[in-house]
Amino acid sequence: MPIYEYVCSKCSKDFEELVFSQNEKIACPDCGSKKVKRAMSVFAFSSGGTFRSSGDASCGSCSKTSCSGCGSH
Repeated sequence: MPIYEYVCSKCSKDFEELVFSQNEKIACPDCGSKKVKRAMSVFAFSSGGTFRSSGDASCGSCSKTSCSGCGSH
């Protein structure tokens, strides 16, 4: 049961969804539209015992000391 990232074509909301079946119809949690597209996911990997993200440090949720979104800094 993988978790996929989606983008709503109607309201542009980004969201994640746990998918139980490939036939499952996914709907946007904000507007209810079923016109959603699967988005590319950021892949996290382990290096030297610490987790780092393959996303860059400009993910938008960074502070001066840490980044809760991408794990950088």
